[in-house]
Amino acid sequence: MLNKSQSISARLSADDYAYLMSIDRNGAVTQSEKVRELIAIARDSVGMHSFARAYISSSEAVLPIKARYVEEDNRSLLVEALLELLAESAAAVQSCADNEPIAPQLEQKSLPAIEAFLEKILLLALQDSPRTADSATATRIKKQLDSLLNK
Repeated sequence: MLNKSQSISARLSADDYAYLMSIDRNGAVTQSEKVRELIAIARDSVGMHSFARAYISSSEAVLPIKARYVEEDNRSLLVEALLELLAESAAAVQSCADNEPIAPQLEQKSLPAIEAFLEKILLLALQDSPRTADSATATRIKKQLDSLLNK
């Protein structure tokens, strides 16, 4: 059974030692602190609440729909934006699920996806011939944006 902390000893190559000592995270200064940070980095990258891992998982869930969509003749900027927003939003929710409070961190994780989605919606509204599967979609989006902006 391990105590609260356990001593370890390791021989590192010059390159590995230089890499270890280059870790600059959470104020790690000593070799022990840097090893603990290295372990934390590794845990973050494979943990269930890692945004990168959650994004890979959510992207894989959307992949069959994206593959089916790519085979169709009609291409839609709105559909592409929606599928990307869906994958990134699911990843943000999954990676923040256990955080307290959840709202600030969920906002920060989802904000880039929301901004990208809004840019594509604005692009649909501003283009004369936007790339949509149905031309009525772009017209409806334009009317909705005009209505919201003119209030």
